[in-house]
Amino acid sequence: MNELLLMRLHEAILILYMISIACYFFDFVQKSPRSKRYGFLLLRCVFVMQSIAIILFIVMVGRIPIETIYEGFYFFTWLIILLSLILSKVIQTEFFIFLMNLIGFIFMMIHTFQPLDLSTGTTVSHMMNELLWIHVTLAIVSYVMFLIAALHAVLYLFQVYQLKRKKFNHKFFRISDLESLNQLVQKFSIIGCVMLLISLILGIYWGITFEGNSIWTDSKVLSSILLVIGYGSYIYLHQKHKLMMHRLMDINIMLFLFMLINFLIISRFSGFHQLFY
Repeated sequence: MNELLLMRLHEAILILYMISIACYFFDFVQKSPRSKRYGFLLLRCVFVMQSIAIILFIVMVGRIPIETIYEGFYFFTWLIILLSLILSKVIQTEFFIFLMNLIGFIFMMIHTFQPLDLSTGTTVSHMMNELLWIHVTLAIVSYVMFLIAALHAVLYLFQVYQLKRKKFNHKFFRISDLESLNQLVQKFSIIGCVMLLISLILGIYWGITFEGNSIWTDSKVLSSILLVIGYGSYIYLHQKHKLMMHRLMDINIMLFLFMLINFLIISRFSGFHQLFY
């Protein structure tokens, strides 16, 4: 009964989410304030319903839903919606909100159509403590920061493309200027890198405590270290103006794609990152 309730709630959330994204897309194409307003209201409803679903899960199961990869997808989507609601009041770029929530919808859909597991423990929960919880949460939040940075990098390249071809239509003027997009990419990359670095330090400390020095040969640990180095190098190159700006945007997008590979694929080969089972 509990599983059926959560399943139906997730399906309702998915439908409302899909309609909200469609409203944002229609507004971007046709410039419809009414569609934008409906999309924002539906997005708020989705956020409230997701928050209720998370609370129900905690009450039913007695743990926070971040211990498996598919639960991580759900928390990832919840953060995307929360930040998009906040950023929609600061960044007047409907296309950014559309892209951000389109990715959130994909992760939400994957979570919804996976078998629901209401067990009180997972493989990692036997050693789960506050340190590990903070490690996982910070990692997922950093992924959202990198997503926001990468989407702004895409918009930057789109604006450059429009400028080169002198296509100054309403879509061009509804996206922020190049300097603003550049600053947003840098700010969110820095925030994400710092959070991932802290998460990595906490995770390594936890791993050494419970797993020993074997963590230094773990695929997820090594790839996460490479990811931090990659973003750190990107931030340095950006600050020192070592490369053309459009090249830096390409690098930012490639780093985000590597982050997705690290999150979705490399973790499967990890010796102790049992968030997939």
